[in-house]
Amino acid sequence: MEVKVFFSVLAGFLWAAMAFFFIWDAIIAILGLLRLKGVKKRSVPFVFSPKHRFAILIPAHNEAMVISHLLDSLLRQNYPKELYRVYVADDRSSDGTAEIAKSMGACVISRNQGRPGKTWNIRDALQKIELSNWDALIILDADNLVELDFLRKLDAFLQENPEAQVIQTYLDVKNPRDGWIARAMAISYWVTNSLWQEARNALNLSPTLGGTGMCFRTAYIKDRGWKARSLTEDLEMHAEIVANGGRVFWCHSARVFDEKPRAFRVSYRQRVRWYQGHFWLSVHYAVPLLRTIFLGKPGQRLRAFDTFLYLLAPWRNLILLPMYLLILSNELLGGSTIILSIFGIVAVFLFSGAIASKARFGTVKAEWLKSSWTVFPYALTWFPVALVALWKSRDQSVWAKTSHHSSLSIEQIMGEIENH
Repeated sequence: MEVKVFFSVLAGFLWAAMAFFFIWDAIIAILGLLRLKGVKKRSVPFVFSPKHRFAILIPAHNEAMVISHLLDSLLRQNYPKELYRVYVADDRSSDGTAEIAKSMGACVISRNQGRPGKTWNIRDALQKIELSNWDALIILDADNLVELDFLRKLDAFLQENPEAQVIQTYLDVKNPRDGWIARAMAISYWVTNSLWQEARNALNLSPTLGGTGMCFRTAYIKDRGWKARSLTEDLEMHAEIVANGGRVFWCHSARVFDEKPRAFRVSYRQRVRWYQGHFWLSVHYAVPLLRTIFLGKPGQRLRAFDTFLYLLAPWRNLILLPMYLLILSNELLGGSTIILSIFGIVAVFLFSGAIASKARFGTVKAEWLKSSWTVFPYALTWFPVALVALWKSRDQSVWAKTSHHSSLSIEQIMGEIENH
């Protein structure tokens, strides 16, 4: 009997913890959307006059299948050509990536030694780029595409927000219909862009960096350097920025299209790497963030608390499945309650599909309501991902590359969006 009581109490505690995280995010989403709704439209249209000089850095390893389309979308930007330059940091490619980049006018930075992986490739490349020649640095992944007004919109954002030192642009999905994994990730990203990123930006909290589509004022990089040591350099920089009292800004108008895995094993491997770094950072940045929570200024404290909760995300996914099993095994739910819970889960995923399509396409689409079922198995797989990542989290040296195959042009992407 005592054992049953213990597990009942444990299940109740875990349930309360998960409810707190959900309510916190829900309140921020609602308040953020209300704040955005209350913002008045600009009375005088913004007059575009290009100002900022951009260095665009693309870390790459064996990306010959996809990089030409990204370079094409960059070469055709509606922005003065003399105000930006593309750098491809080629990390020991053997498939002609460097040759393709050179043929399309990019400046290739070759790397033939040192620790492999994106984090360290970027660090080496930044030592070879003369940052003083540029106002801002943009980092893109080789599989990305950018809309043809990307630089124009980002320049306008920087002019309107001179205080912004670090900016994350809108992360869209390049191949949302390439299987159930891609569909689930598309729904997740579309919801996150509005209910997480844009909402936090509206409340002066800190949106998270997404690994690509990141923009840094070069003065910031020159002052702080590139100190990332983990497999998730984006989250590491985000945690460092917030721990030091700053924040990331969100540019909703400038759009990057990122390829998502087609196969489950590829997605699994990618997410293990993400959480491998996430677990490591939850340990190494807990104290700096807690220091800011208790000793920082009021606005800094709230941002630090919100970021601290985000660092706990892999731990939450680690306990989610055991929590449900504990609840069921202790018969805390009656038969009718279980049925209601199932209906509740279905309603949540249908709501996710509706919000995702509304946020992305401006209307609720039946296609994405039907695809909302994919979110459930995708969510369940985070438990084994978190379990393996925790086991491997002490090792931040091995970069597991995600293979890319979606060779689409920007015209194909934009045409598909318009047709759907």
